[in-house]
Amino acid sequence: MLKGLLPKSAFLGSVFIALFLLCNDKVLSQGVEKEVSVEENIPTKEPLTVKYIPSDINNAEKAFEQVTSLKIETQMQDRAFPNGGGSVEMLEVRGFHNGETIFFNLRWDDATKNERAITHAQFRDAVGLMFPLDIVTISPETPFSPRMGDRGKPVNIWHWKADWEKELHVAGGYEHMEDEYPDMFSDFDFNPNPIYFHKEAYESVPFMSGGIAGGSLLSQANRGRSVEDLNAVGFGTLTSQAHQDVKGKGTWSDGKWNVVVYRPLITSDKNDVQFIPGMRTFFNVAVWNGHEGDRNGQKSISIRWRPLEIERVEYQND
Repeated sequence: MLKGLLPKSAFLGSVFIALFLLCNDKVLSQGVEKEVSVEENIPTKEPLTVKYIPSDINNAEKAFEQVTSLKIETQMQDRAFPNGGGSVEMLEVRGFHNGETIFFNLRWDDATKNERAITHAQFRDAVGLMFPLDIVTISPETPFSPRMGDRGKPVNIWHWKADWEKELHVAGGYEHMEDEYPDMFSDFDFNPNPIYFHKEAYESVPFMSGGIAGGSLLSQANRGRSVEDLNAVGFGTLTSQAHQDVKGKGTWSDGKWNVVVYRPLITSDKNDVQFIPGMRTFFNVAVWNGHEGDRNGQKSISIRWRPLEIERVEYQND
C-alpha cells in the first residue's frame, strides 16, 4: 500500500508546486515571460540624431562634443524570470558617422569599476545597444518587443563588456583563475612527474576547456575586441554571431563609464543591421552593474524603442 501511495504523493506534490508558482505569477522556465504592455510598443518621440562628422575613432571624443546627447531613463528588467537590475537609472547616448563608420557613445554613473568575472560571485559592468535587424514600423497594431525582439522579428545587439576591455591590455589577452588567486596550487602545474592520464588531460584543450574547443568567444584569448555582436528573437534566444564586426573602447573615471562602440555603416553580414545615411530606424539600451550582481537578464533597461536618424553625408545635401 505504501508503494502505491508514494507515486501518487509525488504527483500531487508536483501539481501543488506548479499551481503555487502560477498563482504567485512566477515562471521558472526560460523563454516564458509576461506580455509586453501597450506602452512598450509605442516608441518615444524624441530621436537620437547620428550626425555626419568627418572624424575617426582617434578624434571621437571631440566629435561627440559637437552632437546632442539623448538621456534615457532605465529601470529593472521585470518581464522575464529572473528579474533584476534597476540600480542604473539613466544613460546618455550620442552618435555620429563619417560616411563609412558609425560611432555611439554611452555614458552612465557607476560608483564601482567591475572588470573581472572569474569567480562565481564576480559580475562585469556592461552595456548593450539593440537595433531591429530590418526596417520596421512599431506601434500597438504592429508590435515589436523593445526588450529582446520577437519571434520572426530579429534584433542585432552590440554588447560591450568591461572584462573584455581589460583583457585587451593584459599579457596573453586573457585573464585566468591564477590572476584572481595568485597563490593557488595546481597538481598539474607543480607535479614534476604526473601520470600519463593527467599529462594527456592537461595538454588537451577538449579535456580541459570545452569553451575553447567549441570556439566560444567567452573562452578565447586575444579576441581583439571588447564588444560581442549578437542576434536574438525574444527572451532565451541570444546567439553570438560567427562573424564579429563591432569594436569598442571604454574607460571608467570618477564614478562614470564612458564607452564608445563602432562599426562600418554597411557590412556583408546578413545578421547585421545596416545603416544608410538618411534612413530612420529604432534602438534600445540595457546596462549591467556588476557590483549589484547584474548578469544575463538581470539588468537595467529602457522599456521603449527610441527613434534613430542617420544624417545624410555632406555631398548628399547638395
